Amino acid sequence: MSVWYEITVKGSEDALRGFVAACEAQVSSSEAALYGHDIGLDARHFLQRLQGWFGAGSQHLLFAPRMLAQEIIAALRARGREAGLRLERVHEIVRATMPFSAEAFSLDIAEKIKHELLLNLPPGVERLNLEESEERDPGARGAELYTPEHGYVYRVAGSFSGPLPGVVEMQRRARDLPFVKVKSLDVQKRRVETPRLA
Repeated sequence: MSVWYEITVKGSEDALRGFVAACEAQVSSSEAALYGHDIGLDARHFLQRLQGWFGAGSQHLLFAPRMLAQEIIAALRARGREAGLRLERVHEIVRATMPFSAEAFSLDIAEKIKHELLLNLPPGVERLNLEESEERDPGARGAELYTPEHGYVYRVAGSFSGPLPGVVEMQRRARDLPFVKVKSLDVQKRRVETPRLA
């Protein structure tokens, strides 16, 4: 699995997206770049972007696998100024983590949640602190959300942790399911000057 990098760039988002699209066309990779605000980063990353908004131009967080990151960084250093873009920082992603929870009142929905979130995890992704429970009350009224008593209640909570693309995939799966709440994604990283060659 490819190592991913967080690249902080100052400038116009439209210019950055065009710039990155041109870099993606130069690199033969099945993995495309991800933009920070598209993947729901935690508040610390958002505060970093806010600081950039009050300076000259906005700061944007971009995530890319090693070969694409190398291409983007080299292009920004060579031609970024012409596009009004400035490379600020580069960090290697060590791990991404995303907490989630769910509460469902239907056995069918619970089975769907289990299938999508607890089975067939992407490579390298693991579940942390998983808490899961099921309650059945044959005397309760039904599965409606506002029923005071439910005949069935399924609860699950925990976190997904691992390589950024895999955790983003779990975020997508969770957002597509009813009754699942996803918290902000947290990225652990270390600062580097230039991504290392494979």
